[in-house]
Amino acid sequence: MTTVQTAKDVIEQTKAFHKRLGSFYKELSDKVEKERVKLLLDYMSRHHENLAGIMDEYESGLSEKVLTTWFMYVNKECDLSPFFSADLGPDMTAQQVVQVAVDLDKCLLETYEAMLQNDIPDDVSEVFQGLLDMEKREKIKLAKNALKIETL
Repeated sequence: MTTVQTAKDVIEQTKAFHKRLGSFYKELSDKVEKERVKLLLDYMSRHHENLAGIMDEYESGLSEKVLTTWFMYVNKECDLSPFFSADLGPDMTAQQVVQVAVDLDKCLLETYEAMLQNDIPDDVSEVFQGLLDMEKREKIKLAKNALKIETL
């Protein structure tokens, strides 16, 4: 699918995605029985709410010129099946939670990588490279913290 959007549109969609993930993990946390899994889900909920806040700050630091830059890119739909098809119930394991998180984070990484494949101005390219780098760091941080919680 070919999409025409502004940089601001993509940032807004990313914020909404992080907020949705935060709510998703919070709802799961309320259903699980295993304490470690509950801790992991609570952490992931806070993590994504925090990332949505970081996106707000990031956006406010960008120039209007960058935010209103229009560009066209070909993207595939993000695979949100982990929201719907994973066996996520009261007896889920921490490994299942981490796998869902990895699958969903992949969607964001692919979006930013697709943006960088286009012929876009350097200042806009820098924005998406920065977001891609941030998501990669956050993915590593999430994996490390998930491992710590799992080994408690």
